[in-house]
Amino acid sequence: MGYGGSGKGYGWGWGPMMWMPFGGKGWGKGGGKGWGRRRAPRIDPTMKIWIGNIPEGATWKELQTLGNSVAPTRWVEVFRGKGKGTGMIAYKTTEEVAQAMTALSGQSINGQAITVDAWEKAEKPAAA
Repeated sequence: MGYGGSGKGYGWGWGPMMWMPFGGKGWGKGGGKGWGRRRAPRIDPTMKIWIGNIPEGATWKELQTLGNSVAPTRWVEVFRGKGKGTGMIAYKTTEEVAQAMTALSGQSINGQAITVDAWEKAEKPAAA
């Protein structure tokens, strides 16, 4: 009964599927934090604008349609958690950024007026 020959496989200990946890992904590379989530591309900060006062239920798609009304957007993001109520729109050229800053200021999403400002990269706090 599985101790030799070609029985039902009970004599081989743990089968090979038991060594592949989490659906057969194995222990190889990947599968860490954020698996399956698309990461934002590295975009020059001068090509981004900051959007504030975004309503709580707003999605990135709504922000994208607003941004596309000025020029084609490259990347759009609505921040959650610590940056709740803010977002970012990235364009391809600095001319599009300048045009978007003037055109989008005073616009509204879901009936709430948004604020627009130039993107400033946050300074990392100094290590104590």
